[in-house]
Amino acid sequence: MRRLLVVSLWVVATVGVTYVASAAVTLVDLQVFPQGERVEVLTRPAPPPTTTILPTSTTSGGSTNLTTVPATTVPRATVEPVSSTTTVEPVSSTTTVEPASSTTTVEPTPTTTVVSTTTTVPETGGVSSTTRPPATATTQPVPPLAVDAVDLTVGTVGSAYGIELVATGGQRPHIWQIAAGVLPPGLALSSAGRISGTPQGAGQFSFSVRVSDGSGRLASASLVLTTLNSLRVLTTSLPEVEAGSAYQATLQATGGTPPYRWTVVDGGLPDGLVLTANGVVSGTSSGGSPTSVVAAATDSSGRVAHSGELSVVFATDRRTVAARGGTVFVDVLGDSVSLFLASPADGFSAIVVEPGGFRVEVQFVPLQGDATSWVVCEVADGVVCSHG
Repeated sequence: MRRLLVVSLWVVATVGVTYVASAAVTLVDLQVFPQGERVEVLTRPAPPPTTTILPTSTTSGGSTNLTTVPATTVPRATVEPVSSTTTVEPVSSTTTVEPASSTTTVEPTPTTTVVSTTTTVPETGGVSSTTRPPATATTQPVPPLAVDAVDLTVGTVGSAYGIELVATGGQRPHIWQIAAGVLPPGLALSSAGRISGTPQGAGQFSFSVRVSDGSGRLASASLVLTTLNSLRVLTTSLPEVEAGSAYQATLQATGGTPPYRWTVVDGGLPDGLVLTANGVVSGTSSGGSPTSVVAAATDSSGRVAHSGELSVVFATDRRTVAARGGTVFVDVLGDSVSLFLASPADGFSAIVVEPGGFRVEVQFVPLQGDATSWVVCEVADGVVCSHG
């Protein structure tokens, strides 16, 4: 009976060891091959059972008989060396970096972005996590909003005017408006900062402007805009010039910003006359042909106005020449001479041989028994008259 108990215990222990070994192998499979691979334990076919003859004793009639009883046949568990065939399938490790949907918000402080990449390792089937160094993006602060210094040009009444105001800093768009005061009549300020129009009155106008940006910031400035009447030359003609006499005439202008500076821009004055910078024509001319001249006036702001064509003529020099048969009146104008009137004396008649230009000749013929007389005026270094 005791032998039977021993054999039973031996069988149970063998089964327990086999179970524990199988569980250990399964655990190793799960630790080493988490992707589903495993270690297979291959066994050879078991050999034929071994029979062991165990002796037994039987007591009969006071005597003990030994009997050989076949023992329980227990198969032998033969464990071959583990043929561990580990098949590692190539792990398809694909790391896909999707474009980050990045929204940048402008803040006064820097923002830091940490990028983490996860990679599957083919050899072990594990997962490796790599963290990149932080990328720092710094946003510069927005400069303060300000009105740029602007020098408003002088406007002219009746002439188109336009100038752009400029703001710096802030965020666009910049919106402009008049904060106080008024612009000259005929001018307006647009929301884009342009002052334009046609001034309708002269004067000095003070006002202030305000500009706002896209984030609600404000800036303002005080400005002065001056408008003037247009510069015009008032002189339309010059007095006659008397040959041999002192001459003086002053040109006149209006509007703009006095004083004015005068120059001759076309034509010319007769010999002996000049135009000074303050607009005075002066000098002494010995005579000559009529001329014309165009003068320009420039004010202190650089505006320029031109005169029309100004004629320069000599005053008529009427000369009276008396002869035996009558009197001749000739007009000397510069370098030319013309007949004004021939008046014969009693007993003579007047015959005009040349009426003028470079020569005037008149003959007086007696009505009876007297000699003919004559008067001649001709241009020769001036106008010279003679009679006989």
